[in-house]
Amino acid sequence: MTSSVLLKIFAGLAALGVIAYCCLWYATGEPSNPWLLRLALAAFLIALVMSVVNPETRPRLMLRFLAALFALFTLIAFAADVSRPAADGSSGAISLMQHLQTWSPAFVASLQRSATATVDPFFWDPVLTSILNLPGTVIFLLLTIACGYLGRPRRRIRIFANDY
Repeated sequence: MTSSVLLKIFAGLAALGVIAYCCLWYATGEPSNPWLLRLALAAFLIALVMSVVNPETRPRLMLRFLAALFALFTLIAFAADVSRPAADGSSGAISLMQHLQTWSPAFVASLQRSATATVDPFFWDPVLTSILNLPGTVIFLLLTIACGYLGRPRRRIRIFANDY
C-alpha cells in the first residue's frame, strides 16, 4: 500500500466523519457526541502528515501558497502595530485576540463556545487564550515559517550502486 493510497483513505475518513456528524446534527437538531469530530480531526492530521512526507504530493504547493498568505498577514499585522498611535507614548504589539475582538467579537465568542463544548474548557482558557494573546505578528510569522518549511521542494536523491 503506497502513501498516496493511505492519504486518500485518511482524507476520505476525515470527510466521512464530518459528513456523519453533520447528518446526525441535522437529523436530531442538536449537536451529537463529539467523537466523530475527533475522529475526523485525527484522520485529517494523519492525512496532512502523510501528504507532507510524500515528495510527489500537491499539498506542498498549497503549503507554499499558505506561507505566502501568512507572510502577507504578518506584514499587515506589523504595519498595524507600527502605525497605530500610542496613547501613553509606548508602541507595543497588539495581540491577535485584541485584533479579533476588534474586528469580529462574534467570532471570538463562537470560537470560545465551540472549543469548550467540543473539546474541553481547559482547551480554551489556558491553551488557546495564551496562544491568541501573543502578538499577531509573531503568530503569523511562525505560521509562515512552518508552512514554508513544510512546503519546500524536496531534492530527489539518486543513488547509483554500479558507478565505477
